Formats: sequence, structure tokens, C-alpha cells
Amino acid sequence: MSNATLSAEFRRAVLDEFDLEAHELVTLERACSVLDQIEGLENDVKTRGVIVRGVRGSLYPNPSLKELRAAETSFLAIVRALGLQDADMAPGKGSPSAAARAMNRARWGVRNGRAA
Repeated sequence: MSNATLSAEFRRAVLDEFDLEAHELVTLERACSVLDQIEGLENDVKTRGVIVRGVRGSLYPNPSLKELRAAETSFLAIVRALGLQDADMAPGKGSPSAAARAMNRARWGVRNGRAA
């Protein structure tokens, strides 16, 4: 993947695949903002680790882990609000949504099961 952020890649992948209306673009921007938060939180966990020392020296789970889970849940809810599931596939049937495919392409450079 290039130097572009995950959110920029996700935005591009979604816009390449879907023709969004103005209100959906606002929701897409919110999803991208949450992806930026997720990237920052993931970087914090990579840098400081899963277990961190508190101010008195005690060991604690990295607070970014809890925030990361909340941000991921928020991202999924926003993507659902965009309605990016495949039109011919019912949600919850085990098929990946278009948003998930777009995110995989953005994160891993994968397109249709092949590396890009």
C-alpha cells in the first residue's frame, strides 16, 4: 500500500464502487474519520504494547484497546448506515459486504481475492 492513509484508501475504494448521494458522502466522511482514529489507536498499541504501566508503576491493559473496540463498533455502525451491503445478498448470510471488500482492498491491496 502507498503512503496514503487507510481512510483515504477506503474513501477511494467506496467511491470507485458506488455512486453516493450528498448525505451519504457526509456519512462516508464520518466513517473515514473513525478509520483515522482506528489507525491512531492501532499505532499506539503497536508502540506502547497491550500492557502499559500506570502512573504508580502498576500494569494495566492499554486504554487504547477499549477505545479501539469502541471505534471499530462505531465504524461498522456507520458503514451499515451507508447501506453498502450487496443488493442481492441478505445481510448476516455470511457474505462479505461491499464495504468490507472495499476496506480489505484499502488495507491489504486485495481485489477480488487477488493481490492488487
